[in-house]
Amino acid sequence: MAITLEQAKSYLKIDGTDEDALLADCISAAKAYLIGAVSDFDASYEKYDDFREIADQLMYELIAEYYTNRDARNDSRANLSFMKQSMMTQLQNYASGGTT
Repeated sequence: MAITLEQAKSYLKIDGTDEDALLADCISAAKAYLIGAVSDFDASYEKYDDFREIADQLMYELIAEYYTNRDARNDSRANLSFMKQSMMTQLQNYASGGTT
């Protein structure tokens, strides 16, 4: 998965370097979440363009969620939006032999 710090900063419209460490942590957490939630994630990501497009968009959304809701007391992090849940389901179905 190749979402870079610069791509994430562009997506979130972040200038400067003050938040780079936090944003790098958000990128790592989003990647770990997707790898843990979707079986054979890495293989599907490398093999299928449409899987990769959905995964990249979901990763951007997760990074934004983690960055925006960084306050651990905020329970909005506990629930993914319907859109994110739908994208995750598509990836999980795809990885288990279904289609997106």
